Amino acid sequence: FGFGIHRCVGNRLAELQLQIIWEEIVKRFKKVEVTGEAERTFSNLIHGFTTMPVRLHPH
Repeated sequence: FGFGIHRCVGNRLAELQLQIIWEEIVKRFKKVEVTGEAERTFSNLIHGFTTMPVRLHPH
């Protein structure tokens, strides 16, 4: 998303979306279990995951 004057205007929107989705996951599920190997994204621009298999356990 960049930094300083070059920071992407969508950065804050993406942060809010992640916050809301995690709040909703916590409300609905008692446990998030990683069920397999996570696959990293190899890029000079993005440091993240391509896949991360999980199982959601409801309350």
